[in-house]
Amino acid sequence: MNNPTVHRLLYRPLPIAPLVTFRILFGGLMMIGALRFMQKGWVERLYGEPVFFFKYYGFEWVKTLDVPGMYAVYSLIALSAAGIMLGFAYRWSVLLFFLSFSYAELTDATNYLNHYYLVILLAFLLFFLPANRRFSVDTWRRPSLALTHVPAWTIHLLQFQVGIVYFFAGFAKLNPDWLFRAMPLAVWLPEKAGIPVIGPLLALPAAAFVFSWFGAIYDLTIPFWLFIKKTRPWAYGAVVVFHVLTKMLFNIGLFPFIMIFNT
Repeated sequence: MNNPTVHRLLYRPLPIAPLVTFRILFGGLMMIGALRFMQKGWVERLYGEPVFFFKYYGFEWVKTLDVPGMYAVYSLIALSAAGIMLGFAYRWSVLLFFLSFSYAELTDATNYLNHYYLVILLAFLLFFLPANRRFSVDTWRRPSLALTHVPAWTIHLLQFQVGIVYFFAGFAKLNPDWLFRAMPLAVWLPEKAGIPVIGPLLALPAAAFVFSWFGAIYDLTIPFWLFIKKTRPWAYGAVVVFHVLTKMLFNIGLFPFIMIFNT
């Protein structure tokens, strides 16, 4: 890079701590998610009960295994996620996680969730990042691998990916149904009227509009507030409150925890 500003932005040394933290939280949450998936019996429900599986265009060749086979796949997901968390055989762990998780999602298009796609993208990026170069089994076994600082682009890449998720979630909300009809929150929120304390407020027609507009503004702007050092603590507090609230109101699995941890 000939431009000094661009070179500094991408290559100036930054402490490796964010990458290490990301690796541990991402791997740990993915391991728990895979174990939870098996413990709840979702392998039988999603792969044993259906008699027909819908395929993604171009991936019709991906075949679904029987229930024992899918248990083996999810066991591999859990083990490889544990390897990521511990920084054990890091590249192999990330590669196995990426392939096994991607395979599980490609077996049936009706199981699609947007945060599953995000997990695949993050695993792909992690393969190229030196997130195991500190506080890992790999550096314990080979101390020469240890680093205290990494090029800035390795951290900015993950920031950019997480920022894209928020920004385009907000961009998708810029439509008449969401902004001027408060749909689908006008239908969803009244169903939560039985929640203690805030339940009666959720039943008010105005609540759906407040949540709709706040959600759009939050998603569009939160990446920028997070990037500014002075506003970052307040912005992250908003991230936690926002995702805890969505977890209380909607059945969206591990997505709130994925975004809290990733952010």
